[in-house]
Amino acid sequence: MSPLLASLLPVFGVIALGWALRRSGLVKADAWPGITRLTYVGLSPALLFSVISTADFDGITVGPAILAVAAGFLGMGALILALRPLIPASGPSFTSIFQAGARWNGLLILALAVIAWGTEGEVLVSLIMVVTIPIVNIMAVTVLSVWGEGAKPDLRSVALRIVTNPLILGCLAGAAANALGLFQSGAVADILALIGRAALPLILLSVGAGLDFAALKERPHLLAISVVLKLAIAPVMFGLMAWMLGATGDAFALVVLVGASPSAASAYVLAQQMGGDSRLTAGDVTATTLLSLLTIPLAMEIATRIAPV
Repeated sequence: MSPLLASLLPVFGVIALGWALRRSGLVKADAWPGITRLTYVGLSPALLFSVISTADFDGITVGPAILAVAAGFLGMGALILALRPLIPASGPSFTSIFQAGARWNGLLILALAVIAWGTEGEVLVSLIMVVTIPIVNIMAVTVLSVWGEGAKPDLRSVALRIVTNPLILGCLAGAAANALGLFQSGAVADILALIGRAALPLILLSVGAGLDFAALKERPHLLAISVVLKLAIAPVMFGLMAWMLGATGDAFALVVLVGASPSAASAYVLAQQMGGDSRLTAGDVTATTLLSLLTIPLAMEIATRIAPV
């Protein structure tokens, strides 16, 4: 078994366990929204703070990789908008296709990066998240404001959503603590590290619990468009940006991994709130998550072979 596949199997094994726990009723369906919320607003920010506040940035070259990921998301957004006249979808359905192709499951990629690259991967993905979460959210909310059913542009709500994002706040607080030399050790650092260690398994369990196989049966032609954009075109787009901006080695491969990420479960909530096609979005998340078990190893194998040194 290849090292890459060996690193993926535990992640997708925990996702499968989350689906089994919900399907079997051992953990009731109405308990999962609370678990997901706890992970998002509490555990994940603590994890990001703990990682970034204690990271040694001297040996980590992050600039080209972060720029490449940002350019990758912008490139995917521009591509999907350019394809709008060719996509046979209503406005709300188009917003779901856009979210599928131009968003990523950052917490899932964080879990993969920890297993594959250890602390360096963890730090780099954390920094990528704080830079790209505003970009991705602005693009998604703008598209939903234009094509969502009954939605109206609300710049204030967009700005508020970004500045209060728990993941961004956790990253920024960690960066400030690192710069000031605060919480490098001691009780506070130990508490946050302990809380953060609970984040990754609960993230993966929640992803599994959120899989909606019934949604795969609805509008398969639109679902296929979303899958191709997310799992075939996006890794190529991100790899091209990484090559153009000078990312090398593991950083190059990690940029491709971000591009190969399945769609984000948070897209479903946004679709519900802003008049998107939430059922199609549920199908997008489920299909890309399942198929990424096959496409991520392929994308990473190619990326590691062609990565500039």
